[in-house]
This record gives sequence, structure tokens and C-alpha cells, in this order.
Amino acid sequence: MITQRVEDLQKQEPIGTREHEIRSGYGSLFHNKQFMSLWIAQIFSQLADRVVFVLFVAVLTVQQVAGMPGTSSASGAAQLTSILYVSFTIPAIILSPLAGVFVDRWSNRAVLVASNVARGFFVSLISLPLVTHSPFCTYALAFLISIGSQFFGPAETAAIPRLVKREDLYCANSLFFTTMMIALGFGFAAGEPVISQFGLSRAHWAVAGSFCLAAVLLLMIADNKPSVHKHDTWWEELRFGLRYIAGNPLVFRAIIKITLLFSMIITLNVIAVGLAQQVLHIQPFQFGYIVAAAGFGMGLGNFWVGHYGQRLRPTVLAYSGFSGLGLFMILLGSLGFISALVLPALGLPPCSWQGGLMAIPLLLSMFVGASCAMVAVPTQAALQAAVPEQLRGKVFAAQNTAMSAASTIPVILAGVSADNLPGGVSTTLMVIGAPTLILGTYHLLRTLRRPAAVNALNA
Repeated sequence: MITQRVEDLQKQEPIGTREHEIRSGYGSLFHNKQFMSLWIAQIFSQLADRVVFVLFVAVLTVQQVAGMPGTSSASGAAQLTSILYVSFTIPAIILSPLAGVFVDRWSNRAVLVASNVARGFFVSLISLPLVTHSPFCTYALAFLISIGSQFFGPAETAAIPRLVKREDLYCANSLFFTTMMIALGFGFAAGEPVISQFGLSRAHWAVAGSFCLAAVLLLMIADNKPSVHKHDTWWEELRFGLRYIAGNPLVFRAIIKITLLFSMIITLNVIAVGLAQQVLHIQPFQFGYIVAAAGFGMGLGNFWVGHYGQRLRPTVLAYSGFSGLGLFMILLGSLGFISALVLPALGLPPCSWQGGLMAIPLLLSMFVGASCAMVAVPTQAALQAAVPEQLRGKVFAAQNTAMSAASTIPVILAGVSADNLPGGVSTTLMVIGAPTLILGTYHLLRTLRRPAAVNALNA
């Protein structure tokens, strides 16, 4: 039965099998009130999601200073933060696929609203004495907040192709990826100003209010029509969703591409501090310049792909993006070797890449961000258009699980390799960039030699 359902759904036409003659662009999206409600709600929700992590770190730090049971000065802030990170990550890895099953069953709008209301409610509990005096309760509360995020993620992604026209998916995803990367890069930095402005005793109300404001905005979007027929057991539906992903080459490869890209973005964020210190010879806390340049480049790339990228095949854009990402990572890593080895070998003094020369690493970082956009936007748009509405929750929940699981690898390995490999950050960037460039170029050349119809089936 599962095999037959998978085969029936695979017969549906994926994006890329036909050309779209009408391109509405960003103007159509900005006049789409329901999409704008979803997009603005995403901004409030994701920024709150990042600030809440900083808020929990502050609460745990106060508990440690006060000597609460379960904390000690010997454990250090790093250990407390690591446990907190695990508390937020476990639901993403374990519960996200199950959440996708119920996202497909339930009202899409109700899931979006309820997940934000629930997170706002749980954040408001931070001020309770039971939480402020117990690290265990603090971690448990972080776990509950993360569960709400696992429902919001796939429901939000599934809503995009329902609220916009098929030909506007590129522009829609470019906007969503831009704000997602801004939240990823700068959301944590917003935590300290929020706490300073409102104080630790009241900052949680500002975060909870942000979640609730997102919920109000989401009330304005159109709802889907959830199926009323009798459902299989949740494990059968989960099995069916995984079987669909494994049996659909376009969907499976799109998830792999997005997962690899997200893993590389996390890696770059992790080693940005080392890059600032080891290669650019600036203060570690100034790594924000690198992240900001990459974010600016991603914003420009998202705009270009959303406005003009639809003229190219999604696979050509994606593999071009991977090739560019590998190339510019290699060039960024080579700056350290140029300064430490090449210039002295030519009888020239080492270069610090400061002053006017800072434009070179910042420009390379911008190109790294633009390359990421070339992968993310067409791949996600193709995935959204290819997946039937009744399976979007399961598929996008599986995608979130893969991304969350993949993000743990760079966190563990990137910092270690940057500190211990000969050449440090420069070597790490080249070790990551070289295979990315080789494989990206190889698949790009293969894609260019294939007819468009074949590429659509092997995206």
C-alpha cells in the first residue's frame, strides 16, 4: 500500500519540467497581504527564537554565580551553554519527523499560531522561582520551547507554496532565506541589547511578546483544508513520508543539498572568530565584520536569484553556487598562506589584511554569501513545488531534522581543526572548499551536458 501511494505521488510534475512565461517578481509578493503576514511573522518568530537562547544563557549564568544546586564554578559557562544547546537540539533531531506527521493532519494556520503562542507562554515562565532557582527546570523549559519550534518550521515552509504563485517561489524563498540568515547571524547579538534594555527580570516579556505578535500576524493568512478521512497510525504515516523522500530523486537530492549548505554555513560561523584572529589579525570580537559581509552578499545573491535566476535551470544555479562557494572559501583560506608564506618567500613583509586591504577578505566573504543564495533559493523552491501538499509537513520536518543533525558536526569539528591543523583556519577553509569546488564543478558540467527534461528528474 505504501509503495503504491509513493508511486502515485512521484508521478506529479516537479518544478523545472516547464517554463514559466510570466514572472511576477517581488512586486507581486509585496502586494500579497497573506504572504507578507507570513514573512513578517517569520522575522519576529526567528529573532525571538535566537534571543531566547541568549536569555537562557543569562539565567544559567546567574544561577552559576549564585551557586544554585546543579551548577558549579568549575563547570564553566561553556559547559552550561553546551547542555543548553543540547536541550534545544534534541527535539529538532528526534521529534521533528513526528511533528511533520501532525502538521500534515492539522490546520496549517492553527499549527503556526499555536506554536508561537506556546513558545511565548513557555518563555513567560522563565521568571518563575522554580525556573530561576533550578538549572534542571531551565533546561526542561528550553526543551519545551524547542518542541514548539519543530512544529512551526515545517508548517511555515509548507505554507509558502500555498500562499504564492508557483512562478513566485524563487522570490518568496529569497526573502525567507535572507531573513533566516540575518536571524542566524545577528539574532544572537540582539540578545544582549534586549536584556540591557529591559533587564533580566523583564526581558522574557519582550521575547514572549514577539512570539505573540507573530501569532497575531499568522491569524491573517488563509488556511489549508486538512483531510478528514481516517488516518493511518502516526508511525505508518512517518514511514510513508520517509519512503516518499527516499524514492523521489528530486526531493531526496534537494534535501541533501540544503543540508550540506546549512552545514557549511554553520561551519563558517564557527570558524569566523578564528579567521579574524589568525588570518586578518584583528580582535576576535570583530569577527562580525566577516559575518556581516557574508550576510550582505547573501542578501544581494537572494535578490539576484529571485529576480533573474529563474531564467536558469535550478540545477545549474545550485551547482554553480556550490562551485562558487568552494572557490571563494579556498581564496579566503589562501589569504593566510599568502601572508605567512608567499610574501616572505618573495622578500616582502607579511600582510595583515587591515586598512584598505580589509576590502579583499570582506569581498570574498560577500561572494561566499552570494554563492550560498544560488544554492538555497532554487533548491528550496524546487522542493516546495515538487512535494504534494498532503506530504509537505513530513518532508520539511525531515529536512529540518537533517539540518539540525548536520549542524552538530561542524560545531564539534570545525573549531578543533581550526585550532590544531597546520595552518589553522586557512587549512580548514581549503579542506572544506576544495572538495566542494571539485564536486560542484563536476556536477555542473554534467548538468550542462544534459537536456533540461533529464535535469528536472535528476535535480
